[in-house]
Amino acid sequence: MNLRNWISVSVLLCLALGGCGEASTSKEESAAPTLELTVQPVVSVSGKVVPAQRAELAFGLSGIVDRVAVAEGDMVQAGQELARLQAPELAAAVAQAEAALQSAQAELALLEAGASAQDLAVAEAAVTIAQQNVAAAQAAAAVAKASVRAAEAALAGSQASLALLKAGATPEEIAVAQQQVEQAKSQLYALQAQRDIAGAGKDQSSVAASNYAAAEGAVFAAEDAVEIAQLQATMVAKGPRAEQVAVYEAQVAQADAALASAKAQLTAAEQQVSVAEAQARQAMAERDRVAAPARAEQVAVAQAGVAQAEAALAAAQANQSRAVITAPFAGTVTWINLRPGEQVVPAVAVISVGNLDTLWIETTDLDEIDVDRVAPGKVATIELDALPGVELTGKVERVALKASSASGGTTFTAYISLDEADPRLRWGMTAFIDIEAE
Repeated sequence: MNLRNWISVSVLLCLALGGCGEASTSKEESAAPTLELTVQPVVSVSGKVVPAQRAELAFGLSGIVDRVAVAEGDMVQAGQELARLQAPELAAAVAQAEAALQSAQAELALLEAGASAQDLAVAEAAVTIAQQNVAAAQAAAAVAKASVRAAEAALAGSQASLALLKAGATPEEIAVAQQQVEQAKSQLYALQAQRDIAGAGKDQSSVAASNYAAAEGAVFAAEDAVEIAQLQATMVAKGPRAEQVAVYEAQVAQADAALASAKAQLTAAEQQVSVAEAQARQAMAERDRVAAPARAEQVAVAQAGVAQAEAALAAAQANQSRAVITAPFAGTVTWINLRPGEQVVPAVAVISVGNLDTLWIETTDLDEIDVDRVAPGKVATIELDALPGVELTGKVERVALKASSASGGTTFTAYISLDEADPRLRWGMTAFIDIEAE
């Protein structure tokens, strides 16, 4: 019997006792003690049986339902997938973000690890090769310089020869040539005299004849020498011919061209030295860079890249999770309103999950007049239309601090736990509650 019934019985007892007193006039009866009944005030409200832990679940975006993984009445665990939308582009975005994160992490790891022994060896070898190239370029430049000096000497010699040829013979050279003619003639005259002496006995013996023949040959040779000396003297006196000058000028031009070519080769060789030296400096700088640890700024940039990639992955995963409904806690699936192939819209509940092991009562019509009379810890008596004759007890756990606007006025929700749960209770049953009032 709930408090409402106790109040009714108390009122009837009072009326009955009062009537008896009026009918009896005896002193004994009038002296009988008066029965006083105390009536406990209550607040009577309605409510619903609900799980203390429940959730109405919806997708976070629109799409086509790919699959529904559970059925009504299934027990599920926290985090278990209940339904999923078709969203291949979201999976691709997650995969891309994961790859970007791996790349950023690898780059950071490389910076933090520093150069490997192989990298250092390669850098050192590059320096050695560059230095050898410098030495080779410098040697080539030295050869080019020697070639320039040789070409300059050759040009100077050709120019001197041409100048000497164009200047002609000096008076001394002409006198020498004439003297050579006279010497040749004197030699001829001497040989002629010897021939004449040998000719006197040429018919007397074969030896004399041989001596004469030899002397005759010497005379002929001396005559040729005189003729040659006279020709040379004539040539010295006349000066160089145009053909000779042309030959010497050609030699000068050739020597000049050879010098220009040698200078060009020297310039190219010196430029190659500069290039080789620059490459050597670059190779040494690269070796030093490889050997040196990563700068703090580089590490910071790489760390920021990793953080950015992690944030991008988290965003992609969060976006992908909006296409999946998972159980927020362990409980029972009590309602499903979707099928594979259906189009759904975001934020519209399609699955209900509740922990049916813990049911309690939530009031639906506790108005603002009575809310201050209800306090946590107060005893409540509950009856249900679905379970006639069954009376449950409980207590108020808490009262909502904010009102909810319902049809007919402003109401507050009181949350009432049950002292003992009845296995026949179901989510949504209507309850009538009497709560001890303040």
